[in-house]
Amino acid sequence: MLKIGSIRFQARCNRHPMYNPEDGRGAIRGGCPKCELLHEIHLAHVKLVDLMRKTKNDTPKAAAAKAGASVDPRQTALF
Repeated sequence: MLKIGSIRFQARCNRHPMYNPEDGRGAIRGGCPKCELLHEIHLAHVKLVDLMRKTKNDTPKAAAAKAGASVDPRQTALF
């Protein structure tokens, strides 16, 4: 079993406080290195969450749940 603790991370670029990493690399002004780092952190987080979901969905419990009941699509937004 792998335990990953809850980490709260809040950071902003001092020069570009309105930059949102979800907007992508195209929203970075002037090649700002801190905005680039924030974007890379966001991409790593998205990849980690995706891998965790894939791993969780490969368990025998998940396979049995898939066979037994349909998943409410509204519930996926909670992750």
